[in-house]
Formats: sequence, structure tokens, C-alpha cells
Amino acid sequence: MRKSAQQRRIEQLLAKQSSAIEKAFIQAIAKAKLNVDRAELLRLLEAGQIERAAQLFRIERGVMFPISEAIRDAFIAGGMAVADDLPKGLSGRFGFDGRHPRAVKIAEQQAAALVTNISDDAIANARKVITDGIDTNRSLNSVARDLVGRKVGRTRRGGIIGLTEQQTDRMINLRSMLGDPDRIGEYFKGNKPRYKESNRRFDAMVRRAIKDGKALSAADVDKITDAYKAKASGNRAKVIARNEAFTAQAAGRDEGYQQLLDDGKVESVTKRWVHGLSENAREGHQQIDGTVVQGDEDFILPDGTRMSHPHDPRGGPHHSVGCRCTAFYRVRLPKN
Repeated sequence: MRKSAQQRRIEQLLAKQSSAIEKAFIQAIAKAKLNVDRAELLRLLEAGQIERAAQLFRIERGVMFPISEAIRDAFIAGGMAVADDLPKGLSGRFGFDGRHPRAVKIAEQQAAALVTNISDDAIANARKVITDGIDTNRSLNSVARDLVGRKVGRTRRGGIIGLTEQQTDRMINLRSMLGDPDRIGEYFKGNKPRYKESNRRFDAMVRRAIKDGKALSAADVDKITDAYKAKASGNRAKVIARNEAFTAQAAGRDEGYQQLLDDGKVESVTKRWVHGLSENAREGHQQIDGTVVQGDEDFILPDGTRMSHPHDPRGGPHHSVGCRCTAFYRVRLPKN
């Protein structure tokens, strides 16, 4: 199916804004890693104060400022892009107000939700790694390295900040499998590693250990889990960038059309849900493909969820992450 001009413009916008958000995520995570006081972490671990140690991984909003700004830029870019969709006589008279109280609130809420999510994941991940380290009688230095990574120049590589809880669970399971001669065979599922974010350059090493009926050394386990964390964190950066860019531009465009209605520049606005191709298409999104509602109305999905537009945060991750749907807007000009 041939893409509309609106869809092509959205894709161009997403490519630019996704890249900016991904770069901001990587920058913010790098700073967050450096902000963890390793000496204090070790002191708390030695004192058995697990919860206080985990709380060291709370990320302040200021550290995540690059992400907040990148999301705000994507939101404003979405609002400004509305002018390109308008009839010629109207496009020159439309100016998106990024400082409108409603616009500011929408962008801030999206950024705040992401920052909270990343920080909560970091704390939960730290708690899990600490508990597992104690349960498996690992040295506190080894646990601390797992948590914050290792210092390389002015940066830290590795660590659990930036991973999802699921990714951290898999990393912990990797450690358990590779360090146990009775479980190391679980590393592979068929001819490939069980987890797709595992680095394939270690396959031969693991296969030799399996053949010899041995577990890997602690140093080799560290290498494999560090490589896993690096790839997992990179993948999360891409997922976050794509999803947040989709959400921000969609919200910005919706706000732009709302501002048009508020200013009386158009008689009405309609929006149509356009289903986008994705790896795991949601049946509910396919079912409402082509549905048209008024600009100030919600789309009602088959499960009862109400969304102002695709990627509306009200739909939650279930209706947002990995979604490629967009809204197609039409305006009706006032009659002379």
C-alpha cells in the first residue's frame, strides 16, 4: 500500500528524533553510572544493608535531563509538523505553541514517566544482583563490579543501570548456568544461545566447556555476562528511543491539531487510526484500522481501552511498545 504524505513525513521525523533520544539515553546512563559511589556501595554491602545499597542506584531527574530534552524536542517537532499537513492558506498562519500550559504538561509527563521507570528498574536490578551475590557467596568486590561496571578512563563500562528487570534476570541466570557444570548445557537452545542478546563470539568457549563437562572460570563468566549487559543495554536504548519518539511526535501532532481547534482556525478536525506494519501486530489495532473519530474524541479499542491517538500513554506499554500505528488527521475549514 502506498504511504500517504503524512506517513512519509512522520517516518522522516521519527528517524531523526529516535536517533537523538537514543544518544541522550546513552549519555544519561553513562552519567548515572558514574554517580554511584562505589566506596559507599561496598561499605553498605559489608554492613549487610541491602536496601540502602540498592537505593544508591536511584537516578536523579537532573541526570536524565538529556532524555527529557530530547523527548521535549520530539514533541515540539511533532506539533510543528502539523503545518506541513494543512492546506496552503492555513499552514502559513499556524504556529505551534510549545509553551502552551497543556503542551508543557504533556511533554513533562512523558519524560517524568520514563525517568521514573529507568530509575525504578535500576533500584530493582541492584536489589536482585546483591541478593543473588549473597546467596551464591560471591565476593563483595565481584558483586560491586557487576553492579556498577569497571572504570575505563572517565567512564564506566558494564553495570546494571540501563537494563530492564527482565534483562537483569537473564544476566543472573547466565551467571548461574555458566558457573555450574550441571547447568552449562542450558546456555544453548538449539544451535544458538538461549538469549538473543548473548555475544556469539563466546559460543566456542562455552561449547568446549560443555564437552569437557566443566563450568567456566569466574573470569570467563564475567566476560560473557559483561558482553550480554552491553548488548542488552544497547538494545534497550534502541527500543526506548523508538517508542519515546513515536509517543512524543504523536502527542505533539495531536496537541497541534487541538490548538488549531482552540484558536478557531478550523471548523473541525477528524483523525483516522492507521495500522502500521510491525513484527507482532496487535489484533485490536488491526480491528480499528480505518476508524475515524472527531479530533477531541477518543479511539475505543476492542478491549475497552480509550486512546486519543496511537501511542497515547493512557494505553500503557501493551498498546504502545513496538506499535507502528499512526493517526491521519483532516481539517475542515470554516465556511466563508
